[in-house]
Amino acid sequence: MSALLVVLEGDAFARGRGQAAACPGMAGAVREAIRRRLAEAPARDARMDRFLAAQREVTARLAPEAEAEIAGIAEGFGLAAEEVFAFLHLGCLADLAAAPADTDGCSAFSVRGVVAKNRDFRPEHKALQRVFLHRDPAWGGRSVLCLGSLGAPGAWSSGMNSDGFALADTQIPTADHGPGLLRYLLMTRLLARCASVEQALAEIAALPHAGGGALVLGDASGAAAWAELRHSRVDLARGAWVAHTNHYLAAPDPLPPVDHSAGRLAVLERALAADPACDPRTLLGAHAPEALCRHAPDPSPTLAGAVWDCRDRSARIADGPPCSAAWARFVPDGRGWRETHA
Repeated sequence: MSALLVVLEGDAFARGRGQAAACPGMAGAVREAIRRRLAEAPARDARMDRFLAAQREVTARLAPEAEAEIAGIAEGFGLAAEEVFAFLHLGCLADLAAAPADTDGCSAFSVRGVVAKNRDFRPEHKALQRVFLHRDPAWGGRSVLCLGSLGAPGAWSSGMNSDGFALADTQIPTADHGPGLLRYLLMTRLLARCASVEQALAEIAALPHAGGGALVLGDASGAAAWAELRHSRVDLARGAWVAHTNHYLAAPDPLPPVDHSAGRLAVLERALAADPACDPRTLLGAHAPEALCRHAPDPSPTLAGAVWDCRDRSARIADGPPCSAAWARFVPDGRGWRETHA
């Protein structure tokens, strides 16, 4: 079995706690990464405390399974559940302080039954990066393969389920936050419940959202869509192909996005319009005219490339910059996925 693949089985708490059991030497690194981010965050004020309290209430009500997974992660890695919960909401808290801290350059697209994404994030998460296989008896036989980090729940970047429905997120700062489901928790919920883009869009439309970011969706039929999430509005778009980076497309936001977001989106749009059948791995590795594959000294370099093929339920993951890292292939094997070098 690949050292990159972590198999998590059981209910939400067991799957959360299973991260530490599967990677026993990583507890210190996980605690350090989470507590460093918390220490670097803007000082909490009364508005942030009220927001987090409201988020705890709405998460317990709407997504008790997510609350249980967070509790399992915290217990496994020797953290308080409140620390993990606050860590997951740091993007929202920075936006509330009008000081967006993330310079994420994530680029994602969906075309012809393929969802692809470059994961651009803080360098310390390279050591924590894993591919997670989730199996939960509550999911009625459905399984989920996703890319994320130790110390975070579920699909904390992108993923696909055994029905061939896939998604990827991009971070976008917004001034429009309020009580609702956090995007990171929404992603696992969609993969656990939905078999198609249309089912996912209906689920998204029916829920309140904390706000921030976008989701790119695809399924085995070739359907493609994106959903932009703010607390007071959700915008949806469908197309033969869709692409998203780190700014809102339906309407601008008072908070500015990362400055290279528009340039990266233009690269994606030109490439997909010219050749929708292009190799997604090659596109993710592009460095010009605006780099999709980003390197130091960028504060959020590309930690991984992910290509989810909804048609045959396979995935290719580059555990590093897609321009140079080897691509591992994961194929369905009856109970989930296995890595193959074929």
